[in-house]
Amino acid sequence: MTYGFPSAYAFRTQGTIVPDMPWTAPVPTACTRGDTIEGIRNFRINRKLEPGQYRLTDVFADIRASKVLPVIFTDAEEIESVITSTKVSLADMPHEMFVDNDDATVTIGITHLRNASDTILYLDIIHELCHVKQHRQGRDLYDRTKAYVDRETEIEAYEITVGEARRIGLSDNAILDYLRVSWITPEEHMRLARRLGVNGDIRKNDLQ
Repeated sequence: MTYGFPSAYAFRTQGTIVPDMPWTAPVPTACTRGDTIEGIRNFRINRKLEPGQYRLTDVFADIRASKVLPVIFTDAEEIESVITSTKVSLADMPHEMFVDNDDATVTIGITHLRNASDTILYLDIIHELCHVKQHRQGRDLYDRTKAYVDRETEIEAYEITVGEARRIGLSDNAILDYLRVSWITPEEHMRLARRLGVNGDIRKNDLQ
């Protein structure tokens, strides 16, 4: 169910994919400040992988270069432990990206990997690595007593992700679009944005 967000999928599929090349081109122009985004310009994402089990670096080869990892994890040792131990499952399923509550495997939908923009995939994996950290702390990632946008684990992960989105140059309007996903209602979308201090332009259909 998409809840009538026509721009959400468009925003999440603006990445440039070079035909017959295993790695994506640099991040989409629509999300740049000038012609570069600090810390992501050469962030490679392997979109040509088939469904199966992979290492984190098989999909995100430059994840170690992300400047936000020290914000998420305690020290360099923990960062390296997460990068080397985190498994990635590429699946032919409609989901975008999520962390398994049992073993912290990151599952990515093949369609999402193929079609989402570089910026979206980068922010998504940062968000999911926040959940990997929470899993290492023994926390329940899926508190069914609360709505998705009200779970502390989600708020914490989004706070870090929004901070990173701002660091790489996204405007509040772009971040508001990033927060607009198919599994939340318009009211939940705006509640999440307000909780995170994201003040983009609100369209009429967001409030219907």
